[in-house]
Amino acid sequence: MYKKGLIIGRFQPFHQGHLFLVREALKQAESIIIGIGSTNSKDRKNNPFSYNQVKNNIQTILKQEAILGHVIQIFAIPDTPSDKVWLQDIRDRAQKFDVVISNNDWVTGICKHAGFKVIEPLFYKRHIYEGKKIRATMREKGEL
Repeated sequence: MYKKGLIIGRFQPFHQGHLFLVREALKQAESIIIGIGSTNSKDRKNNPFSYNQVKNNIQTILKQEAILGHVIQIFAIPDTPSDKVWLQDIRDRAQKFDVVISNNDWVTGICKHAGFKVIEPLFYKRHIYEGKKIRATMREKGEL
């Protein structure tokens, strides 16, 4: 088992698939760090929630699930002009971590190329829990 695992996502919104990822991460690491990506994005269609809204949503759900105590850091990750700059920004902002836990091909590719240990859990009911579909449903219901 690793000491600290890093999870990166936009979490727009944080949903059951993300909760599954957090639970899977906690099977691999004693504690987790959560990086919230695209925090400087002007794209309100794909990123309708602010960093603070996403962070509060994650904290509320993880507290309800009695998991929040295992989260040692939540931090913002703005989009940057290059993968190299993006990764260096994460290294500068995040506490030290032992493993990256992600099922995002772009994130895992960058992290593997940089020499990080990466664990890629399976998606949880991806046909239901996909941010794009959830946002579309929220728009249809007038929730966005």
